[in-house]
Amino acid sequence: MEFLLVLAIGGFVFAAPFILRSLFILEPGEATLLLYWGKFRRTVSTPGFHIAFPLGLRRVNVNIRDYIVNLPLTSVVEAHGNPIQVSAVVIYRIVDPRKAALDMQNVHRFVLNQASTTLKTVCSRFPYESEHDEEHSLKGESQGVVDVLRSELQSQVMSAGVKIGLVRLNDLTYAPEIMQAMLLRQQAEAMVDARRTVVEGAVMTVREALDQLERSGAKLSPASEHALVSNLTLLLCAGDRGESHSTVISARRGD
Repeated sequence: MEFLLVLAIGGFVFAAPFILRSLFILEPGEATLLLYWGKFRRTVSTPGFHIAFPLGLRRVNVNIRDYIVNLPLTSVVEAHGNPIQVSAVVIYRIVDPRKAALDMQNVHRFVLNQASTTLKTVCSRFPYESEHDEEHSLKGESQGVVDVLRSELQSQVMSAGVKIGLVRLNDLTYAPEIMQAMLLRQQAEAMVDARRTVVEGAVMTVREALDQLERSGAKLSPASEHALVSNLTLLLCAGDRGESHSTVISARRGD
């Protein structure tokens, strides 16, 4: 009897390490690869308690939750040849643990390198800003640019068992060496647009004034009509200087 008890205890002590090695628990967002004698057998990704035959077993755990990677600020030459600086945020997850763990030495470094390269390649195809609304631009961060970036990055990391969930441009500015020049250009363009709007409004106002005079029965000679158009246009386009111009016009009438 004592011999059987000792034998049972000895057998339990001997088998305990194997039993413990055969038991494992998976949390949500985790997967494990089961390799026997270095050969892949299967992937387990269901959360909960699991048992696997321990002899020759090696388990490789893989995190299949979402990863967020911030691509650092990098210099790119955009479609118009202007140097810009851009960074981005990429969200991805591992959907094929076998490829990510066995085919890649470091899947996360691989994704980071591919994302940085793809960011430079795609941004070089688009202008920083566009003069036409229908044209995609980086500054507008139109859906077209983001879709191209995500699609090309997905094709690059598919072999690693990775799925790209989101790509978003983060910081986006002109490079420091041309920033001042581009700001001056933007100010000049804004001033031209403002002047164009003022002139268009002045022409419309003068036209309405002439129409009202015509409807009221007032008749002006060609010279008077020309003078009226000139004076009204001058006053409307002068902006803050309109007061001084009106003084000059009044003085001329007084003469």
